[in-house]
Parts: sequence; structure tokens; C-alpha cells
Amino acid sequence: MSGVKTALARRKPVDLGTNRDRIVEAAIALFNARGVRDVTTNHIAGHLGISPGNLYYHFRNKEEIVRAIFPRIDAAVHAAVELPGPEGITPERLAAYYLAGLENLSAYRFFFADVSYLVGRDPELAVLHRAQHDWLAATLVTLFKILQRDGRMDRALGDADLHRIAVNAFIIWWSWLGYVRSTTPEVTLDRRVSAAGALQSFLILAPYLEPRYRARARAVLERGARLPRSRVATRR
Repeated sequence: MSGVKTALARRKPVDLGTNRDRIVEAAIALFNARGVRDVTTNHIAGHLGISPGNLYYHFRNKEEIVRAIFPRIDAAVHAAVELPGPEGITPERLAAYYLAGLENLSAYRFFFADVSYLVGRDPELAVLHRAQHDWLAATLVTLFKILQRDGRMDRALGDADLHRIAVNAFIIWWSWLGYVRSTTPEVTLDRRVSAAGALQSFLILAPYLEPRYRARARAVLERGARLPRSRVATRR
């Protein structure tokens, strides 16, 4: 319980003036700490010291709570992948995209660890999730084309393959925490685990990048994620 209280204390809620906002904040902390499957609406109500009826006034079930959280996740994803200006995408900026995604993965790890389960239980959430996926895929293809324009990425790749690279990165990204949880259930889903997932996702793109650019981006990524640097990544 102390870990949940710490998580709540560290978060910066938009507004804790209403029970609805408090419910959402508490749900995020509890879901992250215990996993969304193991937390009930009664757990959330009990944690907040409110009656189940009070919670039910705002949310009829857990699916509605997760759906209320999703706009925060979506806003964080959009903010993490902002298109660059005329200066293009420096290696530092490319790494920053992954590090920002890492922060989102950690902040909402309950969602990414169980996304298939969550969208399978809620058709409305599934629609929102697919829209997020489509927007992110299109945005990443745009970023890849900027890299190609600037000679940072293999220009022989067409739109279809650029889209496949984006989808492959998603497969790693959205399944990473679930994979870790299923193969090493004793591991805590902390920042280091999320950082490893960010690197796995980056390595989908890495072979198509210009070697020196790739080395610089990977070095920044590993440093920002506090991972051991690879000798291969820094080779000139």
C-alpha cells in the first residue's frame, strides 16, 4: 500500500477537486501497482475512503474508468511524437521520441501490459485504441520520410515498408510489458524494464539508419534510459 501512496503522491493530477478526478488518479496508481485485472471498483473506493455507491455514481464499472483514463494516454502519445521543424530530426531528437515513449509506457504501464485484454473487454476502447494506432503509424511514416529526405535513412524503402517498420515497432512496444510479465513474473515493471522495451523498439528501425546517425541516437537513448552502452552502438 505504501508503494501506491507514493505513486499517488508523485503524480500531478489535473484537478482533485471532484471525486471523479480522485477516482481516476487512484485507479491509475492502483492499476499500475497491482495490475488492472487484480483491482476492482471496490478496491478503488476503499482506497479513497468512499462508498462503492459513490464510485458507481461516476463510473458503473472498471471499463468506464479505463476509458476515462485513455484520453490522458492518447494526449501523452501525441505530445511524445511532435513533428520537427525545418531543422529535421537530429539523433538527439530521435532518441527523445523513444525516451518520451518510455515515460508514457512507465506512467501507464497497466494499459500497455494488458492492452489486448482491455480492448477485448470494451468495444468503445478498442475503437479509440485503433484510432490512436492509425494516427501514430501515419505520423511515424512521416518522420521516416523526413529521415530519408535528410539522408539519415535508407531511401530505397517505399511507403508500404515504412508502414511495416512502424507496425513492427508497435508490436514490440505494445506487447513488451505483457511479454516481460509472462516470462519473468517476479520482475517489477519499473523504468528499467520500460527502458529495455524502448531499446527493443528502436532496434527495429536501427538497421535502416545511416551508421553514424544510428550510433549517436542509440548512445543518447541508452544514456537517457540508464542502460549500459553497447560497443557496437558507439563504433565509428
